[in-house]
Amino acid sequence: MSGVLEFVISHPYLFATLPLLAAVILLPWLAPNRDYRRAAVFSGLACLPGFLAEITYTEYWRPVLLGGMRCGVEDLLFSYSTGVLAWLTASLWSLEGCAVGIRSYRIALLRSLPWVLATAAADVGLWFAGLDRLTAGLLSSAGLLLFLLGRRASLWRLALAGLVSFTLVYLLIVKLDFAVWPNFVSYWNADGLWGSLVFGIPRGEVAWAAVFGAVWPVVIASALDIRFDSRNSPAPSRTALA
Repeated sequence: MSGVLEFVISHPYLFATLPLLAAVILLPWLAPNRDYRRAAVFSGLACLPGFLAEITYTEYWRPVLLGGMRCGVEDLLFSYSTGVLAWLTASLWSLEGCAVGIRSYRIALLRSLPWVLATAAADVGLWFAGLDRLTAGLLSSAGLLLFLLGRRASLWRLALAGLVSFTLVYLLIVKLDFAVWPNFVSYWNADGLWGSLVFGIPRGEVAWAAVFGAVWPVVIASALDIRFDSRNSPAPSRTALA
């Protein structure tokens, strides 16, 4: 029993993410709007590839991962969970009026691929130009948000809702995680630009939550052509759900 407890204590990233994963799997099914649920699942799935980026964030933080790897199952679970959570919190204000215009996940992914690739290229370019890894990611994501809002300005409400609601919920989760696993905070580089603490939380987590919470729901709404007034929603596509 002591061995199991020691394992749990020494892997806070994994065991802090598992309850969040369980919550984001359950919560969408409590919503009465099917399109809201469908968008939540797509948001998590579309976010999954982002787990690979964790390999490049070693100057920002170095979590303990299963098997001692630099990128692990924890990153995969975290990417899905935060992808779903960002959508759930940002679009809750219009749960009943959320209507998906594109039914196929495959088509939605293809629609978003050019934006994602351009953002990734800008991210890597800024990093290679000398910016620290997190700053490069934040700036490239902010650029993506401006681009998408330029295409569809009405999504600014979704971006603002995500910035406020996801940031608050995410930081509350981080505070709770640190209370349960006090050593968890030591995984961040306190001497780095983004690793120093603000109200007990690494400032990089605050900045990331604000930017991700604003950008990601707008990406999902753009990819799925989501409208937030059911009276003005486009007719559903005949394409089957991928």
